[in-house]
Amino acid sequence: MAISNYADFQAFVSDTMAKLGADAEFAPHERFWSTLSYDAFTQGTVPGISETVRIVTPGDAARSAFIQALKGEGMFTGSDFRRMPAGGPFFSDEQIAEIAAWIDAFCPNGDPAAGA
Repeated sequence: MAISNYADFQAFVSDTMAKLGADAEFAPHERFWSTLSYDAFTQGTVPGISETVRIVTPGDAARSAFIQALKGEGMFTGSDFRRMPAGGPFFSDEQIAEIAAWIDAFCPNGDPAAGA
């Protein structure tokens, strides 16, 4: 599935979590990807953590906390924060690459069917 807008992204993450049997219900930020507006997700910080951590850096997936959390990199190596979803099972490299491609494309949110 190619992620072409925020609704696709939200569905992809939610569907992948369901397939993995992972549950974010008890995470400090719960299912924030499915409840935040597009602007809050692409310009905001991760809810429910003590540090001010920007969720994504549009155009730069490698520097995006969302990708680092899924990979267990950067600040998500286990010292203060763990790889997500906490305790696993974890997203595959291919699933992470799908999300990273959307972020690297500057998180498009147009409706491809409408030509936007």
